[in-house]
Amino acid sequence: MRENDELDNLDRLILRILQDDGRASYSEIARRLKVPESTVRLRVKRLVERGVIRRFSALINPFKAGYSIVAFIAVDAEPSRVKKVAEELSELPEVDVLGIATGAHDILMQVTVRDLKELENFLIEKLGRIEGIRSTETSILTSVRKWGYARVF
Repeated sequence: MRENDELDNLDRLILRILQDDGRASYSEIARRLKVPESTVRLRVKRLVERGVIRRFSALINPFKAGYSIVAFIAVDAEPSRVKKVAEELSELPEVDVLGIATGAHDILMQVTVRDLKELENFLIEKLGRIEGIRSTETSILTSVRKWGYARVF
């Protein structure tokens, strides 16, 4: 499988199973798909090598892990510094998701913190010190109806 190869149906089925249960064993996936275990092992290895599977990890509910604030922060930056600002923001441990965006704001990110005091510190002490940020707009989730990930299969 070369890097620019399309995913085939078997790849998609394997990915769907792993998205539903990241702890599914190769033998279980093989049994469910009626293919040899070695085929599943090789396909997963190639999906990892190609970067389709970024990593295997647990999907955590932050509210049950001691965090009470999930916020979405829109950032406006000086045009010549958007990429540099995004790079600096992406290094902050509180930032879960970050991307350069189109539309009303330059950068959008999701941040998880323990409480309002930690959010205030993040906004003032961390964002406030990044050169090139012109303004931010913060929205705090009051409840979460769905936790997920990029489901593309």
